[in-house]
Amino acid sequence: MLGDGKSVVLSFDDGPAPVSALESILETLQENGIKAEFYVLGSEVEQYPDAARMIVGQGHAIENHSWSHEDLSSAVKQDVRWELEQTQNIIIATTGVTPTRIRPPYGAGGFRGNLDPELIEVARDLSLTILTWDIDTEDWKAPKGLGPEKLRNIETQFTQQPRKVSFNILMHVQPATARDLSSFISQLREWGFVIAEP
Repeated sequence: MLGDGKSVVLSFDDGPAPVSALESILETLQENGIKAEFYVLGSEVEQYPDAARMIVGQGHAIENHSWSHEDLSSAVKQDVRWELEQTQNIIIATTGVTPTRIRPPYGAGGFRGNLDPELIEVARDLSLTILTWDIDTEDWKAPKGLGPEKLRNIETQFTQQPRKVSFNILMHVQPATARDLSSFISQLREWGFVIAEP
């Protein structure tokens, strides 16, 4: 079976808004006994502090996804620092939790072989580990969500990495993903994957 002896971590970018999608995602995760990680935008945490607290309150990891979703690989160092520092500060002030990971928007500058030196330096200064993903659900592309054609693409991505035993799956906080999440979790379990804590 595809997932025999293998595990996945579910991760969600771009939260905590839209809040209704987040609430639905959190409900599905709770029903399935799953802890996930949420890479949030500082600007949205500022706008929706209760939503950020909801993530933490339900035992999920809250991590840094920059302040404004800027492409950090093409930003000057002082902007990279501002984006990450402001986000750290607002998450700490809002939730009491200090993020330990940064996922750069678009993965830009964060992939091995293509690491951005300024991002590395700022992340190190803030004690942040740069983390990208192994499986891109492309849930934001039309048709949005995690429907049949997305599942085929996800299955292909798994088979292309036969030696890997743990995978980080990228999704986004959006209504279509919230709608399809429950059936996606069932599919992962059917494939034989264990859903691990981040």
